[in-house]
Amino acid sequence: MPKKPAKPHDEFFKATFGRLEIALDYVQKMLPAELVAELDTSKLTRVNGSYVSKTLQEYFSDLIFELPFKRQDLACNICLLFEHKSEVPTHPHLQLLRYILDGMEEQLKQKKKLSPIIPIIIYQGKKRWKVRDLSRYFGKSIPESLLRYLPRFDYHLTHVNALGDEVILALGKSLLVNALFMMKYIREPDFIIQHPQQIFIGLDEEGSPEDFFQVLLVYFVKNTELAPAQVREFIEILPKALNKAAMSTYEKIIAEVKTQSDSLLAEERQRTARERQRAEEERQRAEEALQREEEERQRATAALQREEEALQREEEEHQRLNRLIYYLHDVMQLPLSNIAEMMGVEEQYVLELLKEGNSEG
Repeated sequence: MPKKPAKPHDEFFKATFGRLEIALDYVQKMLPAELVAELDTSKLTRVNGSYVSKTLQEYFSDLIFELPFKRQDLACNICLLFEHKSEVPTHPHLQLLRYILDGMEEQLKQKKKLSPIIPIIIYQGKKRWKVRDLSRYFGKSIPESLLRYLPRFDYHLTHVNALGDEVILALGKSLLVNALFMMKYIREPDFIIQHPQQIFIGLDEEGSPEDFFQVLLVYFVKNTELAPAQVREFIEILPKALNKAAMSTYEKIIAEVKTQSDSLLAEERQRTARERQRAEEERQRAEEALQREEEERQRATAALQREEEALQREEEEHQRLNRLIYYLHDVMQLPLSNIAEMMGVEEQYVLELLKEGNSEG
C-alpha cells in the first residue's frame, strides 16, 4: 500500500482550494450573500504568502485571496484567508488573530493600504465544532465593562462533514462539489467505491480538468487502506472517460511508491552499513584499548620486577658488606676505625653491627 503523506488532508486542501476556480466558487456560494454582493468577485486573485512575514512563513500553510469592493469609494481590497483544520482547536481565535495582525503589519511594510482580512476555516473533522465568541475564553460571567478591551472578530466556518449531500449537490456542477465530497467521505472508502458517480460528478464531461481528477484519485488512494486489487476493481467501474486516466494515475502512484520503497531500502542499507562500520570501529578501539592496558600492565610488572631485583641486589650487597666487616674484625683483628674507613661506613655502624652479631650469637 502507498505510504500516507505526513499531512495528507492539508496537502489535498492546498491542491484543491488553491485553485482559483474552487476558491471563486466557494466565495460566491458559501459566504454570506450580503458580503458577496459588496465584492467584485470577477477580480479574485490568489496572493498566497504575500502578507505573511518570514517569522510566520514556516507555520503558515494556507491560502490568501484578494479581491476589491464594487463601490468606487472603497479604495481598499478585502483579503480572504483560507485555513484548514482536521481537529477542533481549543482557541481558534488566537491563531487567526496572529495571522490577521501579522498580515496587516506586512501590508504596511509593503506600503499598501490596509485591507480587512476575513478568516475562513474549512474543517474536515468528525467532532462537532462549536463556534463561540472570543470573550468566552475567559468564562461565561465576564463583566460587560471588560468587553470593550477585548479584540472582537468572527471567522467563517465550513464544517465539511456536517454538510448534507443535498446541500453540496445544490452548489451545482463545479470542482468545489467534488472537493467537498472527497473531503467528507475520505474516511469512508466504501462509500466512495460504491458511489463514484457522486464523488466524481461532472468530471467525465468534455473539458473537465484531468489534473484535478488526478488530485482527487491520488488523495483517495494514498489515504485509504485499500488493497491494490480493490483499487483496480474501483477503477474498472469508473466512467470510460475517467478509467484510462485513473489507471495511468494509479500506475504512477505505484511507481512512486516503488521508488520511495527502493529509496527507503537503500537508506536502510546505508544506515545498517554505517552502524556496522561504527560497531567495527568501536570494536577495534576497544581491542586497541585492551592492548594498551595489557602493554601498560606488562610495563608495570617489568618495572616492579626490576625494582625487586634492585632491592635484592641491594640486600645482597648489604649482606656482603656485613660479612666483610665481620671478617676484618674477627679474623684480621683490625680496629673499628680502620674497618669503618676501609668499608666507607660510619664507625658507629660497625659497632652496632658487631653488637647485634654478638647478641645473636
